[in-house]
Amino acid sequence: MKKNFFLAIAVAALMLAGTVAQAADLQFSGQFRPRMNFDSDASDKTTNTTIFDTRVRLNAKSNINANTSIFLQFQSVGSWGVTDAGDDGCRLSVGGGGCEASDDLNDVGFHQAFVTLKNLAGQAVDMKIGRQEIVVGGHRLFGHTGWLQGAQTSDAIRLTHTGGNHSLGYTYIAGDNSDVITTTAEANETVHFLTASTQGIMGGALEGIAVMTLDGNTGDAWEDDMTWYTVGARQKGKVSGLDYRVEFYHQFGDAGAIANAANMGITGADLSGDSVERDAQMFGLRLGKSFKNMKYKPSLTLWFDSLSGTDDDDSVGGDWGAFDIHYDTGHKFYGFMDFFLNRAGATTGYYGLEDYALKTKMTPVAGWTFKMDWHHFRTQTGLDDADGTNVSVNGMAGAAMNPDLGSELDLTLAHKYDANTKFVAGFSHYWTTTTFGMLNGGAAGSGGTVGSDNNDDADWGYIMMDTKF
Repeated sequence: MKKNFFLAIAVAALMLAGTVAQAADLQFSGQFRPRMNFDSDASDKTTNTTIFDTRVRLNAKSNINANTSIFLQFQSVGSWGVTDAGDDGCRLSVGGGGCEASDDLNDVGFHQAFVTLKNLAGQAVDMKIGRQEIVVGGHRLFGHTGWLQGAQTSDAIRLTHTGGNHSLGYTYIAGDNSDVITTTAEANETVHFLTASTQGIMGGALEGIAVMTLDGNTGDAWEDDMTWYTVGARQKGKVSGLDYRVEFYHQFGDAGAIANAANMGITGADLSGDSVERDAQMFGLRLGKSFKNMKYKPSLTLWFDSLSGTDDDDSVGGDWGAFDIHYDTGHKFYGFMDFFLNRAGATTGYYGLEDYALKTKMTPVAGWTFKMDWHHFRTQTGLDDADGTNVSVNGMAGAAMNPDLGSELDLTLAHKYDANTKFVAGFSHYWTTTTFGMLNGGAAGSGGTVGSDNNDDADWGYIMMDTKF
């Protein structure tokens, strides 16, 4: 790994060498973030695991002139004692003719690489083009999933106009482009979205978004692209000493491919992307209060999220009701144990998710922060009434279940060691239910038959060091 990382530095230097003389500013920065994870999952058929993983980044930014800058971010991510995915090198030391310890890993690549052009064509518009992290609306629909060592980036073009207390933006994302030269296959996905925000409204900012997804990965050979839309708004601010956030998003358009793959008996569902209509919603509400004048400076936050699911009325009417969370960072919202990350909703059997949370934070001594979050999860669709007849328990279709998915407690202790380094430790416990065992972790079409072996309580913990320079 060391050899490749020095090679990455050399490459960055070569790419910037031509502009160093003219550059008004040339900056290098980076990050080293190792983390030890202990995981005891919810299945009684697996053993506990302990994994060390690490993120290493090197950043190079050149402000070439007043209007043009380049940002390059090299990243290496891997787990201790685990070979890299491409088998180009090895982290194992087993000796003999096997995989011996070496530093020839081919695991360093660009996490981000983009050019920013200010005042494009003489207009009050900035353009950022290349691979980049995209964050919109506090990571709700588009985020960088920063907790994951690899994080989330997209190949994108972004245009932004800012003036006074408002901003406007357009983003194009190449989500997937795997077309082949044939008359019968199409496999690509592109995303286009517009954003608009205004400051100074109700003690904060109002941000709206309109997203269009063009999905050609439908599984049918002919013209059956799944085109769908998300529109909504997010208001965040502070009023009368209370921090608040409220947001709502509605989805409509095609959902034939996902409805067919889910195997939920939705009327008219087939391989064609436009065979089923999408009708889904997401609502989020947060209300918090900080007591900065009290000892330990505590804060308290009440939290509610609701992501709609597919119920019997949807199935009979030929609709898809499960909300798709796009490129969000679910770790930020739905509990740190990451049981509900599937963007289409498969981890709740496509029955949606409700999250009732209470979050607390305090500073017991200078440089130390303690957080405690409690979540209670339920399916948004009522599984114990007429809406639940699509659920099967132990293979018996039509059986009712309680919508209770269980509860999670997340404890976090952070220490700012110095200006560049912090240490973070966390522990989480999940109290499961039979419904969780039947639905969570299921693939599309599982129909609630994942099995009771998946409803043990679960524990997860970690210790992490994060050094930035």
